[in-house]
Amino acid sequence: MERRLVTGGTENLWFEPGVNLLVGRPNTGKTKWLQTLDYLIGDPGENPFEGAEESGLAEKYDAAGVELVIGDESLWIERRWRELGAKTKIFVNNEGMPTREFQQFLIKKLGIPLLNFPKGNPMSGQTWPELSFRMMLRHIYRQQRFWSGLVDLQPEGEQHACLLQFLGIAELIYTDEYGQLIKRKMEVERLKARRDQYGQTLDELARDLLSEPGLSVGATVTTVREAESRLSTEIDAFRKRRVELITVARDKIVSPDQRGHVMQLGEERASLLASLEGFRMKAKAIAERLGEIQRYRTEIADELDRMTRAEDAGLILADLKVTHCPACDQPITDKGKSENCFLCHQDLPDELLIEELGAVRLRFESDRLSGEFKETNELYGVLERDEKRVTKDIADTERRLSKLENELAPARQAVSALIQEEVSAIDMTLGELSERQRQVTRISSALEIGQELNKRIVTIEREIEPLQERVDESVRSTDFNALAAHLEDGMNTYLSAINAQRPGVWRHNPVVVDVTRSSFSLRVGARRWHVALGGTDTLYFLMAYQYGLLTLSDKRGYHYPGISIIDVPGEFSGEAVEDKENFIVQPFIDLLSKKEYKGAQLIITGASFASLEDVNRIHLTNVYVA
Repeated sequence: MERRLVTGGTENLWFEPGVNLLVGRPNTGKTKWLQTLDYLIGDPGENPFEGAEESGLAEKYDAAGVELVIGDESLWIERRWRELGAKTKIFVNNEGMPTREFQQFLIKKLGIPLLNFPKGNPMSGQTWPELSFRMMLRHIYRQQRFWSGLVDLQPEGEQHACLLQFLGIAELIYTDEYGQLIKRKMEVERLKARRDQYGQTLDELARDLLSEPGLSVGATVTTVREAESRLSTEIDAFRKRRVELITVARDKIVSPDQRGHVMQLGEERASLLASLEGFRMKAKAIAERLGEIQRYRTEIADELDRMTRAEDAGLILADLKVTHCPACDQPITDKGKSENCFLCHQDLPDELLIEELGAVRLRFESDRLSGEFKETNELYGVLERDEKRVTKDIADTERRLSKLENELAPARQAVSALIQEEVSAIDMTLGELSERQRQVTRISSALEIGQELNKRIVTIEREIEPLQERVDESVRSTDFNALAAHLEDGMNTYLSAINAQRPGVWRHNPVVVDVTRSSFSLRVGARRWHVALGGTDTLYFLMAYQYGLLTLSDKRGYHYPGISIIDVPGEFSGEAVEDKENFIVQPFIDLLSKKEYKGAQLIITGASFASLEDVNRIHLTNVYVA
């Protein structure tokens, strides 16, 4: 890894496979080197020294790079934070790419499946984020400031997803089918909530608008149909009663010899009312047709005017000749072979009609439009005559109706005086019943929407069944305990190793790792680890977690990338981490010396870690003071 100074020089660190000890006194820049490495592999910040602007490091350096070896492939990763337009890019073998694209690129290079996961409750409706390399790096790189939790400040749902990814379980759980299943379940829940809310609102409206007993317990298809039938029966009964009242009153008021004449007048009045309605509808249709014809006539007149202007322009421009070549703009001459065009050199026709064609076309279009204009005027005249005739029919009918109304008025007044109160009461009741009938009809239509919601729910639930079965089968076939046991064994192996080197340093029960599809837990014995442990024991536990993850590197089907970066704090819970704590590193040395872990790597900081063998020691000596 290197950092490039603005003066042109470079500072370099050389790491090797196995255990790398980055040692030095306090303030020798160990943490800053690891922050630079973190920045190189995808930190979205503007430079590796954000938060320490007063140190001037961002101005001291202008770029940094690191060589990543993935399998047999070597990649040079570089960041240039002072180069214009390159601040947010990561350069891979000198090819720039955005940080998000680099995350995906790195995951693919490592052979880790790229997937999305639910952050929290899958049914919450939140978009599933991408499980990025930066999320997993929180487990791989333990920063000096993050030693109070398993992965400080990382949401538990995100921790769970990363752990499933390392154990090779995530690709079996967060499948496309699982995503489709959650999507359909959420859709069903939304539809059910909409249906319940819709039904509740409909019931409240039904109780408020209708006082029918059948609707007091809720608007259903049966109760609405019963209400419709009752209302129809009541309306028919009141209408019949109204006719009976008027008939009886008429018989009392009008003498038998006048009844025939009154009935004849009434029938004629009804016939005239029907005729009047027909005349008015016809007059409306004629008026609409006249408007259409008028608009069309205006369009034709405008087109004729444009034709006239085009013809005039043609006469003015007819004598213009081509004087320059349209391609090279050089003057041209009309000299040439008489049988060829002097401009395009094509054979000339026997008769030159080119100048005539435009005029012929204009005359043809002008004649056609003139003919249409004439026909339109004739049709307009016919419609105007029809309009006058219908207007006269309406006036005649209205005069006849007015005369009939005057003749029927005495009989009406007499009948009205006799039964006015009863008929008014019936009319009022009929109005109320008609309004209630209209509301019941609307509720009946609204019930159809509820039935449609039920059909959609049933359809989606049928689609859910096979999806649920396949997802459940995938979960049933996944042995979570067996997969988590490798991490558990790795952690306990580490704790046993440090106990062997320094007896009694770990007095607690073994670590128990439980992983399910939706959660995970790390316990010491029967208690949660952060409740059971305190002080230096937490340091040992978290080192065991880093060791346990590193042991997954050689397991087939697992996705831990074979590197661990640990920035050990100078003090932990008030206790100094001194060189006598070398035993916390020795299990890593023993692990990475095994053949199956060839190529795996640990980078760990410390004051000196003296006397440790089979390690790559990088000693920083320059102390930076404020």
